[in-house]
Amino acid sequence: MNKQNFYRSKYQTLNPHWRESSQIYHDLILENTNKNTHILDVGCGHSTLLLDVYKKTPHTYGIDPDLNAVNRNTYIKNVEKCFVEKMPFKDNFFDIVVCAWVLEHLPDPIAAFKEIHRVLKPGGKVIFLTPNAWNYNVWIIRLVPERLHDFFTRKLYGRMENDTFKKQYKVNSPKRVEEVLSETGFKKEKLIVNGDPSYVSFDEVTFLFALFIEKILNLKAFKKAKVHLIGVYRK
Repeated sequence: MNKQNFYRSKYQTLNPHWRESSQIYHDLILENTNKNTHILDVGCGHSTLLLDVYKKTPHTYGIDPDLNAVNRNTYIKNVEKCFVEKMPFKDNFFDIVVCAWVLEHLPDPIAAFKEIHRVLKPGGKVIFLTPNAWNYNVWIIRLVPERLHDFFTRKLYGRMENDTFKKQYKVNSPKRVEEVLSETGFKKEKLIVNGDPSYVSFDEVTFLFALFIEKILNLKAFKKAKVHLIGVYRK
């Protein structure tokens, strides 16, 4: 278990009702998937987070601009190298479009969500997980030069990261998400703002500090500044 997951587990023990953001994201997708669902994973990489979802339907598609990630993905049946702003799929084809850790990289969110809207069937959903630009973790990240992000991820969290795409944060606040998705034709089903103290938990002292910050972010006035945004929007 890496350091970040260790402190997530510890936080879970202290807060039994808390759920980690990627699990919330996973479960939202799973509950919207059946054997007939056509699902597109934007920025699919080669993560196994949705492996059980992919097994639930034969209609699995993925795109990623990283050829190495595309070549390593053996879980999705149809994987292509391309950008979300211009996808090779016909109109009204997918029931669900999902994307984890993608919104923060989009140089043109309007163009991206217009294209997502185009390929979704009427009533289809886009489900996403992304950092919240109002959170202090993002403020810290923005102070670190992009070329050093991988280095600090390895050193601080004890896990590998190979994030070669520049972070833009152009659609990474509750307000901006609502503006962009409304403008591109989507209606909100839910937008969850979820906390996670593990990003600044490197030892017991920093973990206690992170717990204190989370208590502040649990106050009504600050809840919209928690670290992650998990959204479900409908065409």
